[in-house]
Amino acid sequence: MINRFAILAALALLVRTAGAEELRVFAARDFQPALKEITGLFVEQTGFAVNRTSGNSTALAEKIIRGAPADLFFPATESDMQLVVEKGLVDVALKRNVLRLPAAKPVGEEPAPEPTYAAAAVMLQAAHRLQAMAFLEFLVSEPARAVFARHGFALP
Repeated sequence: MINRFAILAALALLVRTAGAEELRVFAARDFQPALKEITGLFVEQTGFAVNRTSGNSTALAEKIIRGAPADLFFPATESDMQLVVEKGLVDVALKRNVLRLPAAKPVGEEPAPEPTYAAAAVMLQAAHRLQAMAFLEFLVSEPARAVFARHGFALP
């Protein structure tokens, strides 16, 4: 069975060879160590250039709302994602949940801390849509999952 990432990567390669520019990823600072590694792996496997912009996720959401070109958005919280969803800027069909795993282990009889949810999504008007879809699909690959796990994240 052919995996979806391979198909998306092949399609995106056609776009890349036709003169496409680099994939633009806006991500909260929390994701930067993991995304630096993951984008490196993605670039190695696909040859696509990736430009990461990091910062406070609310500020990034506001930049996107004001028209900053972004293909993918990785905010720190679901409420920051909702800011761009409510403006109709996210392709809600191309959204992947990301879990932030709690760093602290329970002490004694304290309940275990709950993971928190964030999401990564392709922007509705992404200029590099196929590459963005390929990147989103790449997140569930074993190498990307391993990187996320080392940095305290998981994909359900």
